[in-house]
Amino acid sequence: MPEKIDQSERLFNLTCALLYSSAGLTKQEILSRVQGYKEDYDWGGDNASLERLFERDKANLTAMGVHWIVENPVWAMEDNQEFRYRILNEVFNWPKSVKLTSRQVALLNLAAEVWSRTSLSAVASQGIMRIRALAPAEPGLDILGIAPSIRTHSASFAPLTEALEQHEVVEFQYRKATEDQATKRTVRPWALEQIDGQWLLLCWDEVRKEPRNFLLKRITSTIKRVGRQFEAPSKAQLTAMQLDLAEHTKRQVADLRVKPNTMASFHFGLPERSAVGEPQEHSIRYMDLHLLAEDLLEYALDIEVLRPKELREAMVSALEKVASQHYG
Repeated sequence: MPEKIDQSERLFNLTCALLYSSAGLTKQEILSRVQGYKEDYDWGGDNASLERLFERDKANLTAMGVHWIVENPVWAMEDNQEFRYRILNEVFNWPKSVKLTSRQVALLNLAAEVWSRTSLSAVASQGIMRIRALAPAEPGLDILGIAPSIRTHSASFAPLTEALEQHEVVEFQYRKATEDQATKRTVRPWALEQIDGQWLLLCWDEVRKEPRNFLLKRITSTIKRVGRQFEAPSKAQLTAMQLDLAEHTKRQVADLRVKPNTMASFHFGLPERSAVGEPQEHSIRYMDLHLLAEDLLEYALDIEVLRPKELREAMVSALEKVASQHYG
């Protein structure tokens, strides 16, 4: 799962904190207490980057229609570090004309459940409780209490999400499957897509001057922001990249021969047989040949790769590498 809070949850946490604080919060209190800022707050140190992040978040919330109140205590003179920020409950009340049905609240609960898997903060959870309190008492909801979840074990997921939301250029080290050394990539992150169970970064490569995509699995360094922003891609640009990926996957077909009644046949959803018979042929589409080779190694004893030959060679090479590492 993402290791850091993304922009959407940080804005939610900030909004809830300012709603619940009747006296308001200073900038230091926000940066040092609110989840999404406090993890990077340096007590007694330089927090200029966090302050810039806070200013961007203020602008984003204002654009969303959130009304701020900034109060300057008399004793603070002109010290803007003592300004107190608040959001008045009376201007943020739930519209009286809007009523939620029990089904709508149940859907909100499911969404909250998905979000909670990434450690929804206590103050944000209180906000969810307030929404739940609006539900009418109606029994017999037909929505199952099973929530999906977004899972990724890549440490680059959250910082890339943040960078693409802020339209900031980033750098990282990336190693192709066919190369031993990683190389630096400088890109404008456009979108994150999940294809065949793998997360992919769709972006503009500033060195190669063309759209590219990179597997998060092959990023070998932390994500570094270079301090420059870029103009967001057009819908047409993103659509073109997504169509190219779809066409690429459509053309990538592997043909396998699978032993019946094995873990491999179960994995590929092939029908069971009452008796052991001839191997079954099965075709699958894939995005990345080397990732597919890695996945198929688990079933190497139960499958035979018919085509493409590059897939068979990749699997043989991987098995030989494992053998050399263990048996010299």
